[in-house]
Amino acid sequence: MEVVESEPVTEDALVPLEPETGGEVQATPEETGPVTEDEPAPAAVEVSEPEDPAPTPTGTTIEFPPGVNLITISGTVAPGDRQAYVIDALADVQYTFTLGAPDGVWLDAGLGGEFAGLPGERPRRASLVLPANATWLLEVVSTAEQPAQYEITATIRALDLGPPSGPVVYLTFDDGPHPVHTAEVLDLLRRYGARATFFVVGSMVERFPHLLNRILLEGHTVANHTWYHENLTKLSGEAIDRTLERTQELLGANATACMRPPYGALDDLARQRAEEHGLDVIMWSASANDWLDLTPERIAERIVAGSVDGGIILMHDGGGDRSRTVQGLDLAFQQMSDQGMRFEPICTR
Repeated sequence: MEVVESEPVTEDALVPLEPETGGEVQATPEETGPVTEDEPAPAAVEVSEPEDPAPTPTGTTIEFPPGVNLITISGTVAPGDRQAYVIDALADVQYTFTLGAPDGVWLDAGLGGEFAGLPGERPRRASLVLPANATWLLEVVSTAEQPAQYEITATIRALDLGPPSGPVVYLTFDDGPHPVHTAEVLDLLRRYGARATFFVVGSMVERFPHLLNRILLEGHTVANHTWYHENLTKLSGEAIDRTLERTQELLGANATACMRPPYGALDDLARQRAEEHGLDVIMWSASANDWLDLTPERIAERIVAGSVDGGIILMHDGGGDRSRTVQGLDLAFQQMSDQGMRFEPICTR
């Protein structure tokens, strides 16, 4: 708002009248009293109009129910239109919004780049951290030629402002993505507010790219598990290079700097080649042994037993029938839901 300064407000100075004739000027009875100097005119006072408060953003409200840290919002946006959402953001909490939509549809956000991160041109992801509670505006923008359907995955995470409040467990899944079981595992992770790392097989990602997108949209990370699930100890150095490079290139910017050797088979040559590609080898501290003929109850027991602070749990979402893995994971979550554990990815970008 333009601030307009007012003219200084003054009173007319009192000027004594000059006598028309010489001699002393006689005071009237009302004028008798002590003689004082004229008071100076008051200083100029700057008067400005109060600034109007910033307008409150309007749109569909995004709310996280108590205890829920991931939600999805679906909608349709017309060509040249904007769909507005608002969130009453809390201070020192990270909000992340990831958009799944056709080309020509992207995110725009209020409050500017100081608080909101929107990387790249026509961004599909927005991240927000505020120093104080405020209402925030997020818009889905379209320049597509046809109405476009979209889905926003929204996550919330309190920043680590002190020591962790509970043990951290790292859930990992190998051999996917699988067209059935990966989706089932993702449903469970979402229900229990857990995040994980998926060690994916490149050839399976090539077949089911939509599952890779869902893994990423829901806040999980992906890492290298070779292209064809090869035993690295049976490959030449050049063959190791090819299987790691091909998978890493397919994952692109979504790849983490981690790999896990299939079968846990690793020799000095394979470790050296992985390190030359900048990949950390991630093994595990406990296994669900879900490739064996175990009941869901036994799989759950092994997951719970391995869920100690810093524990890395090996499971599988691909490579065979993993229905008992899904059932066992559900049972394990039910047993651990009141123990204050945090389930986070072991590999991060």
